[in-house]
Amino acid sequence: MLANATAYIYHMFIARMMLPADYGIVVTLTSISYVLDVVVRTVQAGLTKATAATRGAGVEHVRAVFIVAMRTLVPLAGIAFVGQWLASRWVADFLHLGTATPVILLALYASLSFLTPAPRGILLGLNRLYGASASIVSEAIVRLVVGLALVAWGLRANGALTGYAVGHFAAFAVGLVVIRPLLDQSSGRASSAVAFDDLNRYAFLVLIVNMCLMTMASVDQITVKHFFTAEVAGNYAVTFVLGRVIVMSAISLGVVIFTRSATMHQDDPGRAHLLAKGLLVMGAIAVVATSGFLAAPAMIIRLIAGSQYHIAPAYIGLVGIEMTLFGLVYVQVYYQISLEKMRVIWPLCLAAALEIALLARYHATVQQMLMILISVMGGLLVCVSALSWWMFRANSRPTPIVVPGSSQGSADI
Repeated sequence: MLANATAYIYHMFIARMMLPADYGIVVTLTSISYVLDVVVRTVQAGLTKATAATRGAGVEHVRAVFIVAMRTLVPLAGIAFVGQWLASRWVADFLHLGTATPVILLALYASLSFLTPAPRGILLGLNRLYGASASIVSEAIVRLVVGLALVAWGLRANGALTGYAVGHFAAFAVGLVVIRPLLDQSSGRASSAVAFDDLNRYAFLVLIVNMCLMTMASVDQITVKHFFTAEVAGNYAVTFVLGRVIVMSAISLGVVIFTRSATMHQDDPGRAHLLAKGLLVMGAIAVVATSGFLAAPAMIIRLIAGSQYHIAPAYIGLVGIEMTLFGLVYVQVYYQISLEKMRVIWPLCLAAALEIALLARYHATVQQMLMILISVMGGLLVCVSALSWWMFRANSRPTPIVVPGSSQGSADI
């Protein structure tokens, strides 16, 4: 929570210090990184599980997990950097940036993000939450200090993106310092052949689910940057960041519901109550935020970003409605995958593909684009809610009782 608050303070400052066109570049490029963040979160979850499974075996196994993690993540970081470097000119042309330098800085930021899961995931697996929190908070604070200094120095979007990269490096360094005593205690005798059980079919499907969700949460800013002027993209970036308040709330609630539901018994009626509470909290947060966006859009924009974003009030209400629908979808999706019910992957993939196809064809105005997103997200909410209702019906059916010696076999039981 502290890291998220610091991140919003950072955006409040740089939005005021930069022109809307430059701010639009920062938000658009960092929104691309949200999709890559899905891979990072999946790897971190696998490291946490692997560390927790070997925690009782001694520090040698913790060292083995770290070695395997670094041997895997460092090449991935190199591939991510080189791939984005090679594609930097194309990305810059697609987003009308004029120069590939911001994209190269994004590549540095994305490649460094592959390193942070190693110490952070191990700390979480060891239940050392203060150490993991130190890594998370240090990233936000260093980004704030370095980014604001470079923007004030006149580097504009490049300075803000450099702050992101330096923040990730600081998070990795802090996490490494915290786990170093554990690594020094190891005699190095344990084998580094650690098996990560998360790398299976279920984890792969969860990865696809998360990629669909993050694509739908980010495609609007990328679309605006490609099809509209730099000024419009900068104004929309402010509403996009404000809409992330609802998205981040949904992500937090989704993680809590997933964790608690996964630990409950398959037939526990508390699962339905858990989802109901999650949807109620998500709906309350989203309705309050969206109501504020609709009631006083100009005042909120001036308070957060200043008076130079005079077009943004026309978008913020529709963005709030879109993100409200997304939040209700996100919470239900995470509940369903906690039950290992993966049918939700089909409507998610269809909705993500439909959004991209429709936005590529219909983008005359930002309002038209937002109405398309709201319509697709509304349809997705109906489908996901129907799947949740179907699961409740299936779980509420009484289990048949088989009398010994009857004609029913054990397979029916």
